[in-house]
Amino acid sequence: MINATTTMKTYSVSCHCKRVQANFRREKDLPLTAWDCNCSDCAMRRNLHFMVRMTEFWLVDDGPDNRDAVTTENNDFNNSTSSMLAQQKYVDETKLYQWGTKTAVRRFCRTCGVLPFYIPRSNPDGYAITLPCVDWGEDGQPKTEIRSFDGVNWEQSRAATGIAKETENE
Repeated sequence: MINATTTMKTYSVSCHCKRVQANFRREKDLPLTAWDCNCSDCAMRRNLHFMVRMTEFWLVDDGPDNRDAVTTENNDFNNSTSSMLAQQKYVDETKLYQWGTKTAVRRFCRTCGVLPFYIPRSNPDGYAITLPCVDWGEDGQPKTEIRSFDGVNWEQSRAATGIAKETENE
C-alpha cells in the first residue's frame, strides 16, 4: 500500500544485449514476491518473475521524449505511458510468441533471445518482469520470497495463490 512515507523508485530491466529495455516503479522497501512457474514455457526457460502494475511500467527508447504519454490500439502492448518511438522499437527488436489461450504476450529479443518482461496470462493487467534481467542499482535486490506457481494446473494455482491480486488497482 502506498502512503505518504512510501518511497517509490524506478528500476530498469533489459535483455542481455540491451536492445529491449524498460523501466518500472515500485515501492523501494517493499519485499518482492517472485514466482517460479512450472508451465511448459516457464519450466523450459527456468523463468523466475515478479509482477508490476501496467501503470508502473514503460518502455525505454533512445529519444529525448521517452516518457511521453500516447494512446495505442496495439493489443500486444497495453501500456499508454511509452512513447510511440519506444513502442515501435520494441516491436521491431522482438519476436512475438503466443500459444495456448494466446492471453500471454511474450516478445523475445530478436538478437539475444532473452525475454526480460511480458504480459502474463495470470495478470493481463500488468507485466511479469524476469528477475535476473533487473538492474537494482546501488540498493541491490530487495528481500525476495520465491513462491511456486503450478502452471501445469493453471486455473487451480491462480485461484489458490492469489497471484492476480499483485497487479490489481487499489
